[in-house]
Formats: sequence, structure tokens, C-alpha cells
Amino acid sequence: MTIPWQSSVTTGRELDPSLALLEGEAAQQRIKREQPGTGSPVQVWQEVPSKLEGRPIDYYRLPLLKEPVWIWSVPAYFYVGGVAGGTALLAALLHGKRKVKKLAFRCRVLAFLGSTIGPGLLTWDLGRMLRFLYMLRVFRPTSPMSIGSWSLAGTGLLSTISLLLGDKPVARPAALGTAAGGLMLAGYTGVLLGNTANPLWQARRNTLPFLFTASAMASTAGVLEMLPLNKREDEVVRTFGLAGKIGEIACMAAMERQTSAEPEAGRGLKEGKGGLLWKSAEVMVTAGIVLSLIPVKLTWKRRLSGALTTVGAICLRYALLESGKHAAREPRVLIESQN
Repeated sequence: MTIPWQSSVTTGRELDPSLALLEGEAAQQRIKREQPGTGSPVQVWQEVPSKLEGRPIDYYRLPLLKEPVWIWSVPAYFYVGGVAGGTALLAALLHGKRKVKKLAFRCRVLAFLGSTIGPGLLTWDLGRMLRFLYMLRVFRPTSPMSIGSWSLAGTGLLSTISLLLGDKPVARPAALGTAAGGLMLAGYTGVLLGNTANPLWQARRNTLPFLFTASAMASTAGVLEMLPLNKREDEVVRTFGLAGKIGEIACMAAMERQTSAEPEAGRGLKEGKGGLLWKSAEVMVTAGIVLSLIPVKLTWKRRLSGALTTVGAICLRYALLESGKHAAREPRVLIESQN
């Protein structure tokens, strides 16, 4: 059915009555709301905003990348995997030493738990356990995801064997294998982030693996510092933790210096939720270093240092995720990184 054009009835479709007629089942459909003063449901730019600001064209501020869709379990996995990797390394270093026998046992237990809980956290994000198993169908050395999946599975198997064999001499190969897998487990997440298209992570791809590895050592010490320790164990954990905490702060400082050179890409580390979490992580880890350097041997001081370091390590993981989301929402960040 043909409906002649009537000036008193408008559909908001910008039809010239001398050139077009509305007909068909949807002829009398009306738009829900118009842009003020335009009669159009779509916002129309009078001029390109990026040209007015003297910057590269940014596609009308529409995102050019999809935000990371990871849920809370992925940063949690980053933390748990870091603890598993750090404790696996420390357990190998302490293997067979009688004065720290109990500490070595705790490290083996934490490595086993971390490499067991890790797949569960990944499965929570993936939705189905089979999706994690599918990643083990092939081994691709050029893929950080493939390396990480096999590292997680291999470390889980070796940590189980190491835990069952204990500190016997025959268990040393398993302990060394667990340590090697733990190092990969701790650092591959930084490589994984750096190999994405996200401009914030990609620009820091050379720093992120070191940041995750150092943070894994700090996270390990943070957990152990909150447990009962004898004098010798306290010294070992303190030395191991200081190396990790100082390395973590140094890597964070390096990322901030790079942010000064690339303000658009690093804005997520200074603003919004990501900036708040990043600054919180920095303050917490620094406080943990200060407490560890105080020469007074007090149990509450050690446990407070461990708690602050743990909270800082968790904040760091979530800060990287939130700042990555912020960078993906800003089209100029991607465009300027390509120039």
C-alpha cells in the first residue's frame, strides 16, 4: 500500500516528498527519539573533533579495539600462578637443606595448590573445562598461550610428583623440573599481554615479563611471611622477598617512565580505576620493602609486610587489566602507536 507524503506527518526519515514515497508494512513506523534540532536518530558531527584539536583522526572516538573480556578470575590466576611459580623455584633452591626443611615442604604444597587452582580459575573464565584441555592438543613454541598452557599442565604434574617424593635425593629432578616450569608459569603471562594488540601492553612488552617474574617472587615471600617461620627460614624468605619486591618496584618505575614518553597509551595507569589500583600496588609494595629493611625482628612486622605485599601484588594484576581496558577504549592511543 502506498502512503502519500503529508507534511503534517513525519517519520523522521529525511525523505524528500517530491522524490520518494513511503510504502509497505513499515511505512508508518516512527523513530523513538531524535537528536535535538536535526530530526535524525543518529548524531551527526558538524566537524571532525580530532581535526579541531590538531590530533590524528580518531574515527569519531569510536573504539578501534575490543576491550579485554576477561573476568576477575584471570587476574586472580595471574596472582595464583605467580605464587605457584615462585614457590616452585624456592622449593628447588631449598631442596635437601635440613634447617629449612619445613619451609621447603610449605613451598612444595603451595606450588601444588597454585598449579592445581590455576586451571580452575582459567576454566571459570573460559566457561568449560574442555576449552582448557583443547589448548593442550598442540604445542606451538611461537604462541605464548600454548607455552603457558603446557607450562601450567607440566608444572602441575611435576609439583604433584615433587610433593609426593618430598626431600629425598630421588626427588631432585622433579624439583628442578618444577622450578623450570614455575619460572615459565610466572613470566609467560607478561609475554602473553605484550603480544596482544592492546597498545598499553604492547608498548611495554619488554618490561612486562620481568615485572611478572619479580612480582611472583614478591608474592611468594608475601604469603610465606604471614606463616610461622624460624630464624633461618625468616632470613631466607626475607632475602628472597626483598629481591622480588625491589625488582617489582623497579619494573613499575620503568613502565611509568615509558608512560611519560607516551602519555596517551599510559593514561590508564594514572587515571580511573586502573590508576588507583596501580598507585595502591606501588604504595603497598614500597611499604613492604620498608618494613622488611627494618632490622628489628618482630613477628607482627614480618606478617604486616607480607600482608601489604600480597595486597599490592593483587592490585597490580587488576591494575594492568583495568588500564588495558582504558587503552582499548581510546582510539587515539592505537592510532598514535602506529605512527
